[in-house]
Amino acid sequence: MLVSPHSIPDQQTLNTDVCIIGAGPAGLAAAQELLDSGLDVILLESGGEEPDAATQQLAAGVSEDTPDLYPDIVWSHDRRFGGTSVQWDVQVHGTKNCHLATFDPIDFKKRDWMPHSGWPIDYDTMHPYYLRALKLWETGIDSLEMAPWVSDERKLLDFKDNTLETKLYMTGSQAALTEGIGGRIKQSQNMRLIMKANAVELDTNEDASTVTGVKVACLDGRRFTIAAKQVILAQGGFQVPRLLLASDRVAKHGLGNDNGLVGRFLMDRQIVKTGTLFPNQPISAFGLYDLQHRGLSHVLGKLAIPQKTLEERHLMNTSIGLNAQPAFSRVRLAQRLFGRGTTFRSPAYYSLRKIVRDLRARQMPERPLHHLLNVLGGIDDLVFIKVARAPWLQIPYNRDSGGWYEAPHRDQFFKVIDLYQIAEQSPDPDNRITLSDERDATGMRKPKVEFRWRDFDIRSALGTQDIVQKAFEQSGIGRLRVERRDGLPLVTQMTAHHPAGTARMADDPKQGVVDRNCRVHGVSNLYVASSAVFTTGGCAPPTLTIVAMAVRVVDAVKQQLGKG
Repeated sequence: MLVSPHSIPDQQTLNTDVCIIGAGPAGLAAAQELLDSGLDVILLESGGEEPDAATQQLAAGVSEDTPDLYPDIVWSHDRRFGGTSVQWDVQVHGTKNCHLATFDPIDFKKRDWMPHSGWPIDYDTMHPYYLRALKLWETGIDSLEMAPWVSDERKLLDFKDNTLETKLYMTGSQAALTEGIGGRIKQSQNMRLIMKANAVELDTNEDASTVTGVKVACLDGRRFTIAAKQVILAQGGFQVPRLLLASDRVAKHGLGNDNGLVGRFLMDRQIVKTGTLFPNQPISAFGLYDLQHRGLSHVLGKLAIPQKTLEERHLMNTSIGLNAQPAFSRVRLAQRLFGRGTTFRSPAYYSLRKIVRDLRARQMPERPLHHLLNVLGGIDDLVFIKVARAPWLQIPYNRDSGGWYEAPHRDQFFKVIDLYQIAEQSPDPDNRITLSDERDATGMRKPKVEFRWRDFDIRSALGTQDIVQKAFEQSGIGRLRVERRDGLPLVTQMTAHHPAGTARMADDPKQGVVDRNCRVHGVSNLYVASSAVFTTGGCAPPTLTIVAMAVRVVDAVKQQLGKG
């Protein structure tokens, strides 16, 4: 049932069996699993069902002025019902979707060449939860294999010596979560959905071994507490560590942070332009790598480097998407003429945005000369970005939504294929979230991002480009012109908006924040269902793994409450 925070008296305490914090994909999945459990549940969400500027500003952080320019995290997720799902940009028949794919077995393994790798669970542990998670989207897909989607019309690319392989990517709709599960939550009698209410602190007992209350603040000044037998943090990779670190009345360094690991190991995925393929065959031969539709099921293939090659070459995991393009592209021409063709790695673009934002707020930017020199020195970047975003330059087929295979006269219109790799980022304890001294409207300290893209990651991205280039050319499929700038990979986005790793999973509390069941070490009733628990980030879209992890967490919570 839907409960207005205005109906809750100030300073009231609400009792419940389970409190879920966050109504994004993880929180909604957890709620669905608890609907018919016989347990009393409160689902707490910061925002409402419509965007609200004041609420969204609660997501703002403080970023370093770093050369890698991690974007302002205020836009990393939406603080409203549905969470990041409202940002999904895979369009299928006019609806919002995301790509769904499992992590690979190697993602869970310890890799000797990658420090801090190795989950305490493996792919086989997650497999049944992946299948259960898929059912929440009601896609009709019950197999995680590519084979059922291969046909005479849409064939696998034949790479010599299996230098590249094809992985299955599915789609899941936002509506299945926000309308399907959301509708059932609103009709439920054992679940209270409270929106426009912000979790700002976790109260504990005297030794911080049990959460005794979730402190909640509303923007109108109202405050109340939720006393739950079990608490599930279903927020994202920034907000989970923020709440844990803010809960420091008893645990002086933050809850679950006895070993200083909360907020560390921040990872994301970088979107890298692999290059442009000039194929030796018509575009129709690549149809398996564009979205295809069968009823409610929508899938595509993406390329990957086999596990054996990753191990031999000491590379991180990568998925490679294909997107057909016209032979002549004005955006491509602009990229050649003007600058790096990047967005978030352009100091000029970053500085211009900061100058404009501060002036609109009628305040003088910090270090104005520094930012002005960045702008003047990067005019070519700014021209490219302006040209590339011009609506009149766009074609209706992008790398997220595809559709080029079903376009009329595809073999005549499309002559080249752009390849993009989603690059795994290595776990690094110096990439982290801490708390700044600045506070938001609820009084919470804002998160501060410290982030670098390391040489190890750069070498892996370069090595991936080399392997892909040779695979296409040695197999006779086409010639790949690799994209680099100043000898470095062309990073089109430093973040795929997939922050992870900030409350990582490990059996040893000296190596991680949560155990293999996602329970915070040393706290008896606090679980995390979030990308924050990822030990390594993989390259597959994280949503399916996040939701599968939420389903798994609920199984553990039910067992704790005698409902397993």
